[in-house]
Amino acid sequence: MEFKLVEVFGSGPLTGGPLGVVLCDTACDDALMQRLAARLAMPETVFLRGGDDGEVDVRIFTPYVELDFAGHPLVGAAAVAVQQGLATPGWVAMRTRGGIVRARVGPGADSAALEERPCQVGPPVAPDLVCEAVGLAPDAAVGPVRLASAGLGFVCLPVSAADLPSAQALPLEVAALAGRVPGLADVFGVAVFVPRLPEVRSRVFVPEPVCAEDPATGSAALAVAGWLAEQGRPEESLAFDVVQGTAELGLARMRVNVRRQADRGLLASVGGGVRTLFQGRLMLDGTAGRA
Repeated sequence: MEFKLVEVFGSGPLTGGPLGVVLCDTACDDALMQRLAARLAMPETVFLRGGDDGEVDVRIFTPYVELDFAGHPLVGAAAVAVQQGLATPGWVAMRTRGGIVRARVGPGADSAALEERPCQVGPPVAPDLVCEAVGLAPDAAVGPVRLASAGLGFVCLPVSAADLPSAQALPLEVAALAGRVPGLADVFGVAVFVPRLPEVRSRVFVPEPVCAEDPATGSAALAVAGWLAEQGRPEESLAFDVVQGTAELGLARMRVNVRRQADRGLLASVGGGVRTLFQGRLMLDGTAGRA
């Protein structure tokens, strides 16, 4: 099977979020996809194949689980689908386990942006255990700590610029939040960010030890957009950049838009660049069960 490693939301080579993309002529076995994602050990690996009516079938796997939705994998998948001739530039419809997701891909297929998605923002939750789950003092929050989701739930933890570098990847503590903090039953990770526009600095932590600090997380950027909109004026639309990561991980840059619509609530979108780092073939033969 053809394979690409692409960098999504990168600000230059070896930045942004790495994404493994496997091109499948036919449907792949679920267990094989999960084992391969574990072997590749990327934050996410997607499996693409051409679908019916011009749609592209997309399956999204972390090294541990399959996801219904994730931001940087779907942005990358849409761009690669156009590069490989599975879709044409413009709106690309992707059939995921969670339903149809659309993304707009430019003529050069070197960037993409997700269609606006509804974003739900929950009430404030107790901040102390959330702060401690990322290695910060219990009183580090500089605003309400809320769970927000546009398809994948992140607890949004606003902090000062001085505290952001001190956050730590503690995957077991992040994993425990769902059971320890009322209101966080649907949390996947923690988005630690400095709530300063027009460029929001962030770091994102997830409960998976292989990639405990995620270098580029579109779904977390959407959650932060919802948090910022909830804190602002109800009629205000926002357009800003989220710069995520560290110098060691490589900084990612995402363009985010959020607005409030009377009948649909908060709507947010995220987009950015997609570049290929390398490509080749995965050699899976009769021993693929050990992949």
